[in-house]
Amino acid sequence: MSVVSAQARRRWSVVVGGIAILCALPAVIAALPVPGVAISAATLRTRILASASVPYQGYSESTMNLGLPTLPDLQDVSTLLDGSTDQYSWYRSPSSWRASVITGTGENDVYQVGQQTFLWDYGHNVLTRIVGAQPVRLPRASDLLPPALARRLLDIASSADHVSRLPSRRVAGVDAAGLQLVPADSATTIGAVDIWADPANGLPLEVAIIGRGSAKPILVSNFFQVTERRPAAATVRPDPAPGVVMSSTRLPDVEGVLSGDGDGDHDSDPFPGQLAGLSRVAIPGHLVGVATYGTGFSRLVLLPLPRSEGSQVLNAATRAGAATVSLPGGTAVLIRTPLLNVLMLRAGRRETYILTGAVTPALLEQAATSLEAYRPPPERPRRPSPTPEHS
Repeated sequence: MSVVSAQARRRWSVVVGGIAILCALPAVIAALPVPGVAISAATLRTRILASASVPYQGYSESTMNLGLPTLPDLQDVSTLLDGSTDQYSWYRSPSSWRASVITGTGENDVYQVGQQTFLWDYGHNVLTRIVGAQPVRLPRASDLLPPALARRLLDIASSADHVSRLPSRRVAGVDAAGLQLVPADSATTIGAVDIWADPANGLPLEVAIIGRGSAKPILVSNFFQVTERRPAAATVRPDPAPGVVMSSTRLPDVEGVLSGDGDGDHDSDPFPGQLAGLSRVAIPGHLVGVATYGTGFSRLVLLPLPRSEGSQVLNAATRAGAATVSLPGGTAVLIRTPLLNVLMLRAGRRETYILTGAVTPALLEQAATSLEAYRPPPERPRRPSPTPEHS
């Protein structure tokens, strides 16, 4: 009996040992040295920027911790910028893709079908079609997918920013080549952007944003699983089941929290041509109600809030611990994070303004002072309509 038991133990020990080896294989493979790739930083950067045509499907996670307070009507954005977001993504081309955020109760999807965008809300059983162009909109989880995030960061970088190679590493089973971009402008809070991409086609697989003066990343977005294979067309097209509520909305409805729901509080173009020495930059689509200033990573955005929302946002920021800043024309509140800084002020009797960007608080305060001193030119009187002549 003892002999049988000993043999059984040996057999089971072999089985358990085999299972342990199989379970450890992924970690062992990931820990193996990654051979260096003979590719220059400039070439790798060029391939990353040109990788929008590379198809893929995979599972990724993005983690960001900014410590932003939850503001009225912006809870979804606050959640996105503080915590981890898991996504499945299927990408055929820039005009044909789908991203699915996994939640505790289901999923929320974004579909890009040609020029149309669809938002699927599983919890409310609603599929919404966005009508019209979206030159400026609130952030979505799909913006944090490694390919989209890496290309956007490299696209807005200045020609003066320094790029260099990083050691290669294995990401989602791919021997990825590393690239580091260090902004030259001291006014930005970004110290470095690290990207690892497939050296063959430039597909970004991992992105890390490191704050100035910090050694640890503030934002990390990386694939855990990825296949560089074109997904089926049916996968990236919404196919609502019976009973799903269908709706359509235009951009002003989606961005009503920023544009004032078209309540007429805003002038047609109330913004100055410069703030803090930064020139105003045109926004694609000629969107009215939002302005951007500067280039590269020191770019800042100016948003006027409608009067109905301004006081509410200011009070919420103050209750959340935002610091009070003294300005020549009054006071403002400042929300500081390691990456994104936000300054809110009420300029005279006008709307509440938000100034934000990956820039230093000092630059935001200079911009706010410029905004307070700005006086928009008087509107030209409208010419009266000609009176019809009577015969």
